[in-house]
Amino acid sequence: MKWAEFLGHQRQQKWFANAIAHNKLASTFLLVGPSGIGKRTFAKLIAKSLLCTETDPKALDFCHACDTCLQIQCETHPDFLYIKRGQAKNSEKEKSVITMEQLVGSKEARMREGFCYEIRIRPYSSRRRIGVIDDADTLDEETSNSLLKTLEEPPPGAVIFLVGTSEKRQISTIRSRCQIVRFSPLSIQNVEQLILRNNYVQDSSLAKSIAAQSHGSIQYAKELSDQSIMDFRNQIQAFLQQRPADFMGFSKAILDHVNNSTAEGQPRRDRLIWCLDEVTDALRNSLWTQLGVSNQDHEAPNALFAPLKNLPTKTLVSLIELTQETRGNINRFIAPAALLEAWTANFIRTARI
Repeated sequence: MKWAEFLGHQRQQKWFANAIAHNKLASTFLLVGPSGIGKRTFAKLIAKSLLCTETDPKALDFCHACDTCLQIQCETHPDFLYIKRGQAKNSEKEKSVITMEQLVGSKEARMREGFCYEIRIRPYSSRRRIGVIDDADTLDEETSNSLLKTLEEPPPGAVIFLVGTSEKRQISTIRSRCQIVRFSPLSIQNVEQLILRNNYVQDSSLAKSIAAQSHGSIQYAKELSDQSIMDFRNQIQAFLQQRPADFMGFSKAILDHVNNSTAEGQPRRDRLIWCLDEVTDALRNSLWTQLGVSNQDHEAPNALFAPLKNLPTKTLVSLIELTQETRGNINRFIAPAALLEAWTANFIRTARI
């Protein structure tokens, strides 16, 4: 992908272009914003611009054709370090977080391997080394502390990007050592363009409808484009439209959807997060409607949970808090079935459905 093909985030592009042109680029950045809006891609494009040997080093530009650009795209360039959750395969927990081994090496080789060691090695073929720590939300206190010295005293010329959803997910000492760059959801028009460009669907009217429900996230739009997701949404809507609403069937449908994931560990948890986010968004839409607040920037009204729209305002707030609390427990390695069972029981009791 070239900069001309990258949609959205023009303000951030201009800021980095100005910093590079005036040789005032900081060494550590925390890129934050909702999932699936282009932060990871943005970091890679910055890396290409900084490492490409065929363009002006003071320009936010790259050739997209040299060995450097192609290797960065494939994450094989020796001066481009990229780590994310799931690269460790020893346990379910290690699949879902950034591990100590990824950052500082195994116990037998502490600080002689891993990201913090490799970022300090002299560049092999470029002017500098670039490091990207994706899924930075999964850093715990121990792994965060192992990063502090590297962030505080980065090697000359190195640039490090942490990519996450919120600065609040980082410990204060990480935040204080990084320049925070905030990203907003993509526009409906940008998401629609990306849906069609990536051939998630071919019909332009369907692409527009999906984009309106995507919350400005192309990742979410891709999920909504999947036929199994469409079928699942229709199924749970049918449960909720019954009177009384069939919350047991609703709960089982969600659990079956989560368990039908083709991968273990985090992907299943990601599916549960998606389901709970669907509920939260619908409840918020109902709340905003009751309060007379317009919410047309990034999504269309969600008809999926229309039967809940007449609940009292106080009840809607309680259900949102309950659902968000359950979402926050997902990465604490509680079994999804147990989480869902408890959430459903509390949801029914709170809503009195």
